[in-house]
Amino acid sequence: MRLEDLMKSVTNAILRAETFPADSWEAQHEFREVAELEEEIATIVGAQTIDGEIARLGAVTAALSAGEPLRAIHLAQRYRIDVLSDAIRAKLDSLVHEAVAEIERNTAGVTIVEPVRFRVRAGQRYGV
Repeated sequence: MRLEDLMKSVTNAILRAETFPADSWEAQHEFREVAELEEEIATIVGAQTIDGEIARLGAVTAALSAGEPLRAIHLAQRYRIDVLSDAIRAKLDSLVHEAVAEIERNTAGVTIVEPVRFRVRAGQRYGV
């Protein structure tokens, strides 16, 4: 897809996502599409351009809005190695902190399941 078409598509996907209630399945689905499109734009456009910086921030932000904090962290870490302005680098760091906080909120109070050992014995009862 051409860059111009990608930019139109991402705008349309954002507009669709914003018609749904925040955190709804439908909104998250649309924001996944936004993240994918922004990633594609970021691949095409250099990080040292305004469009490249916007695409990188957009991909990370959309991943968070899609309920995918691990993906947001991964993208931010990948984009952080690009040549970016200090402001964009700081914003990526802020988004990583937001993603980590979301993961911590989602896992608070979660009980870790401990493995249970057991033996299975074959016998007449089971036809073996």
